[in-house]
Formats: sequence, structure tokens, C-alpha cells
Amino acid sequence: MRTVLSLVLAALPAAALAFDHVRITDPTALQGVRQVHVAEVAIDLPEPTHRFALRSGEPRPVRPRDAAVQAAALGAALRRGLDRDFELVAAPGPGVLVLRPTLDGLASSRPTFADFDRQPGLSFRSFYAGGASVRLQLERDGRPVGEISDRYTGSLADGMPRVGIWQDADRAFSRWARKLPDVVQQPALAAR
Repeated sequence: MRTVLSLVLAALPAAALAFDHVRITDPTALQGVRQVHVAEVAIDLPEPTHRFALRSGEPRPVRPRDAAVQAAALGAALRRGLDRDFELVAAPGPGVLVLRPTLDGLASSRPTFADFDRQPGLSFRSFYAGGASVRLQLERDGRPVGEISDRYTGSLADGMPRVGIWQDADRAFSRWARKLPDVVQQPALAAR
């Protein structure tokens, strides 16, 4: 059984495995892309409805300043990832692929001030399986050509010490930045 699963996963393109959802509506629009503009990252985080609903499955709170810093980190990671294979431009234009990222989920790996506000007795030594989720809209010449989305959640069983507050979110940003150029360069394979 394990061998069959390995063969199936090996047959899938790496770009398709990198994201939960890849929908390229016009793969021909991504052919010959040389320039990319990464728009400012939009923030669309869900708001917790109950202050003390710790086990309700609701997202933990994130302060606006933390969300803005993490959105900037996501934008910088995407630019670094795309800079290897494409020319980054400061503004959209003819023939330029425009990437519009939206950070729609964010969870810290260690307690933040928002967590301490929500649960005053929380220990600073606490740690969580943090992560992030993103939606990426791809446009070229003013037309939408694709949509990509992914959610990454760290695992407490991965053996990695949770040192940084946003460690799992940073890992998600790096992962997306590494895999996004493959989707742009091979849209027909990634859209399967």
C-alpha cells in the first residue's frame, strides 16, 4: 500500500503538491512571463467571537500590528522566491504577471500579547502548532488567470523546538516562496 501511494505522489507534479488548491483558468496567459509584480499583501483574518472560548476551534486572536508585520514578511518571502526566476517590477504593466496575496489565516507558535490578553494566566513557555493560510490571485494584463490557496499548520511531533513566536508561519511563507515559481513556470502541470 505504501508503495502505491509513493508512486501516485511521485507522478504528481511538485508544484501541484505545494498548494492545497491551484486553479489556472488560462495557462497560456502564463507562458513567457518574465516580469512579476507582487502587490501589497491584504489581510483578511477571522475574528474570534468569544474571548475565553479556548477549545472551541476558533482562531486565536492576532493583533493588527502582528498581522501587518507578518503580511510584510509574507510579501518579502514571495518576492525573494520569485526573484530567482523573474524580474520583479514596482508596478503592474503590459505583460506583467500581478500576484495579489491575501493572508487569511495566521497562528503563532508561541504566545503573543493577544494570547496573554485572552488568557492572563498563560505561561510564556507555552507553544502551539502555528501556521498560516494564503490566497494568491494571479492576473495578467488586467485579467484574472489563476487562483492558488494553501493552509500550513506545523506539527508538534516534528521535533523542531518552537523558539520563534511566528516560526511555523515563517516556515509556511518560505515553503510558498519556493514553490510558487514552479506553478508560474509550469501552469499546465500545476493546474491538474
